[in-house]
Amino acid sequence: MQALLAEGYTQCQQSEGFSEYIGPFYQKEVDGRLVRALPIRACHLNPEGVVHGGVLLAFADFVIYRAIGDVLGHQIRFATINLNSQFLAAVKPGELLLGEGRIVRETRSVIFADGQLYTAVRPVMTASGIWKLIGRY
Repeated sequence: MQALLAEGYTQCQQSEGFSEYIGPFYQKEVDGRLVRALPIRACHLNPEGVVHGGVLLAFADFVIYRAIGDVLGHQIRFATINLNSQFLAAVKPGELLLGEGRIVRETRSVIFADGQLYTAVRPVMTASGIWKLIGRY
């Protein structure tokens, strides 16, 4: 974790609840984009010795959720109502999992967004979904 801080990463805010169990998550601005990071630990692995798919899905949801908040403001409330994913490659112990998200389209009540997860050497997952703006109709 100290190595990430030395590379300019900071710990992400709003990582309480479930996110606290799989995090901590980190972020860093790279070429004008916010990149989120999750250092892979033994607790993230499945019985086959690679990162569990549930960890990848949870991190993808977090990455896209935070990217939406970066644009709309983190005081706005919204919730995932659909998340589609495509697993592309395994993540191995000790790797740094990185992710980026973006808004594709916004309506009065929902946000369409997507994102990708990757390591330093390969793409790992793509995801897209819909997030409901809470309190808007």
